[in-house]
Amino acid sequence: MAIVLGIHPTPRLLSLHPMELFDGRRIVASVFGDFKGKSQLPLFAKQCMAGVVKLDEFITHRLPFEKINEAIQLLLDGKSLRCLLHL
Repeated sequence: MAIVLGIHPTPRLLSLHPMELFDGRRIVASVFGDFKGKSQLPLFAKQCMAGVVKLDEFITHRLPFEKINEAIQLLLDGKSLRCLLHL
């Protein structure tokens, strides 16, 4: 089984011969952790407002808006999970 996670910054075609799938092999993909925005977002928002889910713990950097390029570089380098930009 091959698992593809997320979206590549420069999308390319996945080179694959159809015969590779005939013997039981599978390709599975997940974008956004398989989160279903339309059906799961209302409950998630309620949990956030109730303090059940603590979103602040996912913010790894806080920068002024003027440093937006630095924030993007932190994300691209894998050094930041979420960067909050202040106006």
